[in-house]
Amino acid sequence: MFLTLYTLTCFHDIQYTFHFDPFMGDTGQSTSMPRIWLQDSINSGIKLGLDNCSEMLQRLNNPQKKFSSIHVAGTNGKGSLCAHLSAIGSKNKVLIGFFSSPHLITVEERIRVDGRPVSAEIFDKCLLSVYKASLMKPIIQPTFFEITFLTSLLAFSEAEVDVAIIETGLGGRLDCTRLVEAEICAITTISKDHSEILGDTLVKIASEKAAIYRQNKPLFSLYHPDQDVREVFTKTAGSDLIWFSPKSKNAWQISREFAIIIADYLGWSIGNYELDWPGRSEDKITWIPEIRCRVSAAHNVESIENELNLIENEVVMIIGMSYKTNLKETMSPFNNREKISYTIITEPQNGRKPPVTSEEIQNQLKELNYTKLEKINNPGEALLRAEIIAKELNCSVLIIGSIYLVGEIMNYVITRDSLDLYDILTIHPPLK
Repeated sequence: MFLTLYTLTCFHDIQYTFHFDPFMGDTGQSTSMPRIWLQDSINSGIKLGLDNCSEMLQRLNNPQKKFSSIHVAGTNGKGSLCAHLSAIGSKNKVLIGFFSSPHLITVEERIRVDGRPVSAEIFDKCLLSVYKASLMKPIIQPTFFEITFLTSLLAFSEAEVDVAIIETGLGGRLDCTRLVEAEICAITTISKDHSEILGDTLVKIASEKAAIYRQNKPLFSLYHPDQDVREVFTKTAGSDLIWFSPKSKNAWQISREFAIIIADYLGWSIGNYELDWPGRSEDKITWIPEIRCRVSAAHNVESIENELNLIENEVVMIIGMSYKTNLKETMSPFNNREKISYTIITEPQNGRKPPVTSEEIQNQLKELNYTKLEKINNPGEALLRAEIIAKELNCSVLIIGSIYLVGEIMNYVITRDSLDLYDILTIHPPLK
C-alpha cells in the first residue's frame, strides 16, 4: 500500500506544453502513450509523501545513487541559487544535472544537463522507463511533478553527470526530491506561500523546509531575522548548520553570493561566469526592440516586493497572475509605487490554475489609487501595446506577476523573431 499524506488541488509547478509526436522509441513501443499519461497526471494535483517515489526508484534501480546531489529548498530564490551553482560547476569542468520547476515553455526544460534542456528524444526514453515502472504490480499513479522528477534522475544517470542540483518542488519534508543522495543542502528564504499546505506560520513553514537536512551533511541557510525561525534550523542541523548573511539586498545578487559560498565549500574556483535565467535575471532576449525590459516571474508578496524595490525610473507595467487565495495580500507590494506610470493588465492562459481576471487585478489596483490602467487579455497583444506606450513615455517596461506570463510572452517573442527555443532556454555555456 502506498500512503498519500496530502492530496490537494494546487498546480504551482504545472504547464500545458507537451510534444505529442507519435514516433516509435528504441523499444518499438510508441512514446506517445507515456506523454499522454504525463498529461493526464496533471489532474492528480499535489500528493505530498515519499512512499510512491521511493518504490518507483527501487523499480528503476535507484538512479539517484549514481551521482551526488545538492538539494535546495526555500520560498523564493531556490531556482536562482541552483542556476548559479550549475553555471559555476560547469566553469569548473563539473558536468551538472539541474532539475527545476515549473517550466516556462516546454517540459524538457525542467531537466537540464550542462545548462541545456535535454532533447525530446532523451526525455521520451527516460519517461518511457518511468511509465513502465509505474505499471508493475501494484500499479502506482505518480503526480506530474513526481513523474518529471523521476525522469530527470534517469536522464542524469544516463548522461553520467558528476553532480545533480535538485530544486525542491514544495516544502521539503514530504517532497519527493527528499529522496536524492544529497551531500549538501541549502535553504533560501522563508516566507508565507502555500500556507494552506505548509502551515500558517513561518515556524511551521521553516520546519517543513528544514527537513531536507541530511545527518552529518552541511546545511547552508540564508540568515533569517526571525529568532524562532533560526531556532528551527539550529535544532534541526546543530553543528552542521552554516548561516549565510548576504551583503546585497538584490535578490539575484543574493543568489549569486549564496552560490559562491557553497561553491567555495566544494572547492570550486570562483571567476567570471555567464548565466541567463529568464524571468529571474537580466537576460539577452530582445523583448521589445530598443526598449529596456525587465521580465520577472515574481508572484508572491516577498518576491514582488523585492522586484518592485529595484525600480529606479518610470516604467510601463504588464501584470498577469494565476489564481491567488488572497489576491489583496499578494497585490499589497504595489502600494505607493509612483514610478509605475501606466499599467496593462493581462491574463496568462497556459497555467493549470485559472488566471486572475483582469477585472479583479484592475479593481485591486484602483483601490491602491492606480488610474492609468488598461486591460488586454492576450499577453502578446499586451506586449505590443506596452511597446507603444513605453515609446510615448520614453520609459522602460516591467513584466511581472506569474511565471506562466513570462513563459507565454517568451514563446511569443521566440515565434516573432524566429529564435531557437533550446538556445534561448540554455542558461549557461557548456563545458569546455
